[in-house]
Amino acid sequence: MNKREIFKPTGIIDHTNQGQFEEKLLSLIENSREKEIIVDFSEVELVNSSGLIALVKAYQEAKKRGKSLYLTNVCPSVRMIFEISRLDQVLGIKEDNYEKVVDDVSLVA
Repeated sequence: MNKREIFKPTGIIDHTNQGQFEEKLLSLIENSREKEIIVDFSEVELVNSSGLIALVKAYQEAKKRGKSLYLTNVCPSVRMIFEISRLDQVLGIKEDNYEKVVDDVSLVA
């Protein structure tokens, strides 16, 4: 089965930490040998436009490198932000908890 990398941000993703979030996620995409990158949003409380921009950049970088980027465990309030911005139609959002679908995982914080 496919191996997947898991990236698990926490708290609020906004202009104060967007740079760090983007840098870590892009680094994972660039350096991982895995084809699937899963961003686990289970501990994310809020994402604003800065966070959305970082996710779009990460999605574009993953696509450019022949990789897939998925989000999982997105809480209803954050999911609403994705739906309003229509990014739910661009970014893959998996309904299942990643632990149920992942075999071999490298967890990156």
